[in-house]
Amino acid sequence: MPQSARVHAVDVLREVLERGGRATTLLPRASRGLSPQDGDLLREIVLGVLRNRARLDAELSAVSRVPLPRLAPNLREILEVALYQVRFLDRVPAYAAVDEAAAHAKASGGAGAAGLVNAILRNLLRQFPLPSGEGTNAKALAVRFSHPEFLVQRWLERFGETATLQVLEADNSPSGVDLMTNTRRTDRESLAAALLAEGISTSPSPLTPLALAVLSGNPFRSPLFAAGHFTVADAASAALPLLLPPGETLLDLAAAPGGKSFSAVLHGQANRSIALDRSVERLSLVRENRERLGVLEVLPAAGNFLAAPIPAGNMERVLFDAPCSGTGTLRKNPEIRYRVTPEAVARLSRAQEEGLLAAADLLAPGGFLLYSTCSLEAEENEQVVERVLERRKDLEPAPIRASGPLDTFVAGNLFRILPDIANDGFTAHLLRRTPGARSLLQSLKSETCNPPG
Repeated sequence: MPQSARVHAVDVLREVLERGGRATTLLPRASRGLSPQDGDLLREIVLGVLRNRARLDAELSAVSRVPLPRLAPNLREILEVALYQVRFLDRVPAYAAVDEAAAHAKASGGAGAAGLVNAILRNLLRQFPLPSGEGTNAKALAVRFSHPEFLVQRWLERFGETATLQVLEADNSPSGVDLMTNTRRTDRESLAAALLAEGISTSPSPLTPLALAVLSGNPFRSPLFAAGHFTVADAASAALPLLLPPGETLLDLAAAPGGKSFSAVLHGQANRSIALDRSVERLSLVRENRERLGVLEVLPAAGNFLAAPIPAGNMERVLFDAPCSGTGTLRKNPEIRYRVTPEAVARLSRAQEEGLLAAADLLAPGGFLLYSTCSLEAEENEQVVERVLERRKDLEPAPIRASGPLDTFVAGNLFRILPDIANDGFTAHLLRRTPGARSLLQSLKSETCNPPG
């Protein structure tokens, strides 16, 4: 049978849900050979199913005589793809979705599989959608928005019902695209006008003076992208360097693909930035962006942030955007919601603590360290910082002096922006090394050279 967008969608979903793939990585490959329209449909179906899987499965489970986890390979995903089209896409006729699902099931598992799929879907078409968690308790919201119940519960406790609903609704909405103007080539207003002339509509983002939010059109196809007039960077992520006091040199840890380093230089927060990352492959993206944008002040460097090839105690500005659970990015990476667990968050928290301690070792006395994650969880943010401050008496919280709209998201040394405001949610803390502090390495050397007595 022809490999339509809907057939490809099933393959991508199985790769994501059963083998741990990333939808954003798999979709471009799966789109090869499809028309632009079918490529868009493939993306819509895959991300839509991932954002609404619990809700879809609640309907399917109510009428399937076989528990969904026990269905033959492909059948669960075939059903989810078809039901998503019926419930959420008015451009796809219901009969077409059902017919193709039955044909796909037959090719995959024979006439019996086709009959089962056809019976389940036609049964659902004869009734209105089942109630799918219309209450506001954690269990109901977890089904309604296809989020882990433990995550919804902790958000309700920390952020309250209104903010949690806004986050859940944002997570289930299409992710936008933000651009960062390259001031070496143009300015934001001129870039917006030039893109509009190509049919790409944008609006100024309030988060940074160089950011544009794409409203319609594909900026990746614009010749202005190849010419280096802009780069793609989430506005909330690009805003992080603006939370640091300006300085001569920024050390950007775990930096690839380099968006925060380029933001620091283009916004005038640093004269140069060392973009350190242990992945040579990902550093190639930094090098490509460096050449395309002509921002040679961003210096790619290979190294593990836990043992950075940089002398201790010398950096006046350090930005550590730590590897994390990504619970602030469920809109962009919806598959994370099926992988995150309390145990995984706890493991990450311990690793983040060690990473933050290593970053602090690189900081010069009087220097500033911004610790950030794209996680909303206290275990990966507030609790990490609290433990590090207990262990490192030469560090202290430093108030964030954010200007303009960013100040709305600041409380003391804490910055938090939720994903209903930006594409991604971020949390950040600003720390300062006390001016009279010495590095741990210097202290040990001193004690070794000058033993007591």
